[in-house]
Amino acid sequence: MIRIGLNKKQKEQEIISYLNDNCIDKIYCFFFKKFHINYDIRNANIEYIEYSDIEKYKYFYRLLEEINENSLIIIDECMRTSNRNKLIYNCAHHYLNQTSHKIIFEYFPMIENYEDFMILLNFENKGKYKGKGFDFNYLKIEDIKMIKRTIPMKIHTIRTTKFMRERYEREKNLLFKLLGDQDPDTLPRNLHLLTGDFKKEYIKEQISVARNNRFRLKNVVSYNNINLISEESEVLVVDFHYRRLNFNDFLKTMKNIKEFQFLSTSLPIDKFYIKSYTEWKDKCEIIYDKADVFQ
Repeated sequence: MIRIGLNKKQKEQEIISYLNDNCIDKIYCFFFKKFHINYDIRNANIEYIEYSDIEKYKYFYRLLEEINENSLIIIDECMRTSNRNKLIYNCAHHYLNQTSHKIIFEYFPMIENYEDFMILLNFENKGKYKGKGFDFNYLKIEDIKMIKRTIPMKIHTIRTTKFMRERYEREKNLLFKLLGDQDPDTLPRNLHLLTGDFKKEYIKEQISVARNNRFRLKNVVSYNNINLISEESEVLVVDFHYRRLNFNDFLKTMKNIKEFQFLSTSLPIDKFYIKSYTEWKDKCEIIYDKADVFQ
């Protein structure tokens, strides 16, 4: 079974319901460290294995020997790369092949693209979906339910001055000139940091998130420290993270907010990141519309 968008209490309810319907001796919960949950389930024998340990020898052979048809495997927020052939996924598949009892929890249905959902289907049944591309029909074939978890973005556009536009063009031309054999993705990343610098005077007392700690303001945290933000906080985004997965992690941490605010210039790179997030959100909503959702 695959469950998307559940919080801790809802996950616990799904696990308890599954245990009531099946004969399970032990639960093996594979989790990602940022989102570790200690489940409060009475009389349950649960072993927690962190995501990075999945491929380690000290676990691999023991787990292959221990996991059997009376075991339940929980895959808890472990969609961490879009590469379906990563060794860490392949090791997880070996464990999952040992039992028919599996619960896959993930907060969003994809990292970046529809094809990412095949990672979850591979966890459910690797033999059935190996090498196959995504099809919306798969959402109806398996035991899949979702809660819609898309977070609207409210855009606050600051006044873009002549100085900002000229500085932006100079920086863009310099970055192009110095690019050489470097990864071309470094160019938009650096330009977005520049536009973020233009926004410093507009950051008031509101809790804000930025790519790094360059502002040295008490109310601004980096994506590496999003755990310091309360789930209920109203958050201002100064810079988007250049990796979709990191920004998704931020949204997972802020799961109780109804929307986030983005402080934008009218310069092209900010428009690029706005468009990128909007397209990702739209793809998620299309999946939700075609899947069974919790009422």
